[in-house]
Amino acid sequence: MTVTPFSVITSILLCNVFFIIIALLRRRNSFIINFSLIPLILLIVSGIFRLIYFVEFSNAIVIESNKIFPAIMDIFNKQLFTVYNDISIHIHDLLIAVWFIGGIYNLLKYVHQSISLYHSVNAISGTHDIRIVSIMDEIIAKSYRNTKVKIIKSREITVPMIAGYFKPVICLPDITFSDDELKNILIHEWTHYLNKDAWAKFSMYFLCSVFWWNPFVHLLRRELDHILEIQCDLSITSQMDEQRRISYLESILKVIREARNITVLHTTPMNCAALVSTNNTQKIEQRFNLVLEYNSSSKKQHKFHILLMCSMILLTFLASYKLVIQPVYSAPAQSQEEIFDINPENSYLILNENGTYSLYADGKYRCDIPNIDTEPFSLLPVK
Repeated sequence: MTVTPFSVITSILLCNVFFIIIALLRRRNSFIINFSLIPLILLIVSGIFRLIYFVEFSNAIVIESNKIFPAIMDIFNKQLFTVYNDISIHIHDLLIAVWFIGGIYNLLKYVHQSISLYHSVNAISGTHDIRIVSIMDEIIAKSYRNTKVKIIKSREITVPMIAGYFKPVICLPDITFSDDELKNILIHEWTHYLNKDAWAKFSMYFLCSVFWWNPFVHLLRRELDHILEIQCDLSITSQMDEQRRISYLESILKVIREARNITVLHTTPMNCAALVSTNNTQKIEQRFNLVLEYNSSSKKQHKFHILLMCSMILLTFLASYKLVIQPVYSAPAQSQEEIFDINPENSYLILNENGTYSLYADGKYRCDIPNIDTEPFSLLPVK
């Protein structure tokens, strides 16, 4: 079990496939109704683990690339300049530096926004509205928790949201809600806290900060945000009758209507879970349709199918470690009749006394090489 540049690249490519599958399946209401959200969540966990655990096993099947991969590697390994007379700077060195700087910038940006949000929330006193406080106390009591929740109400808040990892703060817009609407909104935000969604968002943003250059990671972040909202909706409404579900959705619809300019929904802080955090009509419609159509009893009826689907996902995840993509280079043939490949799997070098290297491929001596700084020779083990 080793880590190589090829195992890293293979992990990135395969996890992107996982993320695309997540986006496609999430769009299908029938999939969520029949299999619940469990397979999607398992796919997310598997894809993230495949991305960050980029190892290569000795018995992995090598997928050889003769043209595309070698061409890309040649570009990455192209020397740009030298410093201190003997240190070569290649394109891949520059890209790694940009990757690192971008990651640090995004993490500092997140820390800055978190601190700003903390100060903004603390600058506003908690509401003393007896109606709001009593409804929240009732919700907390039913969940058998002894957590103190601060609730603030401000005109600067567009949509209801919850912030805080340990000390939750529910932020409400300055809108007049009925008791039922308040209950629906508060229980939605409280459910986000119970589900530890803030921690899931934090983990996802950390991943986006590290892999900021990968558009598929940002696709996963948007999908995860929406899946968390669906999970919250279904956990609240699964035991409700049709009338109560309609009432719940009407509460969400009222918030959307009151947000005069719906584009401001994008200003929801990245470390908050909002009642509505997107202006994507299709996503909002999906939430409404799933609330009306989802039946919690179907999860029990399809338990075997869910188990089978999760087993297939796990097997696919494990099988992905049996694959690794590697470039294959063809060395100049000693004669027109003999052509052989050079790659780390079948070739190696032996250092000679005169400073040159003897190349062995497929167990045979091939030729002497004076310089191994360039590929494919720089990739070969030296014995």
